[in-house]
Amino acid sequence: MRLFIALRLSEGAKVLLAGIQDKLREQGVTGNYTDCKNLHLTLAFIGEYDRPEKVMRALRRVRLEPFELHVGGRLGSFGELIWVGISGAQALTSAANDVRSALESESIPFDRKPFKPHITIIRRAAFIGKGSAGDVKPPSVCMPVERISLMRSDRINGKLVYTEIGAIRAGECSRS
Repeated sequence: MRLFIALRLSEGAKVLLAGIQDKLREQGVTGNYTDCKNLHLTLAFIGEYDRPEKVMRALRRVRLEPFELHVGGRLGSFGELIWVGISGAQALTSAANDVRSALESESIPFDRKPFKPHITIIRRAAFIGKGSAGDVKPPSVCMPVERISLMRSDRINGKLVYTEIGAIRAGECSRS
């Protein structure tokens, strides 16, 4: 099964991101727009791995302190991928580092690219309009972070479906 560890977004953040996607469509940006139900922030991508219980054991070693995440404010891209930025990400980066350390301590393979906080809103993006995607200046929204989720990714009838299969909540921790 294909796994990743993520922060699930608040409804307010999803509404904000859907509005940004709508503005980009109006500007003529085409591509594979992330379904609003699938919007998330990846802390660690594991990929194909058939031991979710081992991943949860690693996650339970992480001590998550609640924090606020500021979603929006800027757009960026990695090649054909368009993302929305995160500001004030010190606590987020710390949480991602703790998750990655816990995975490493359990010898769970994960993508070791440096953590760059972002939320992917379009893949295989192309611009065919008169304006520019840079003309879109996204607003931002603040959301509380009180859980980290283990997610499974499945392709069902040609669509990606992300399902939470486990989570840790702020204040929970077992160092064993």
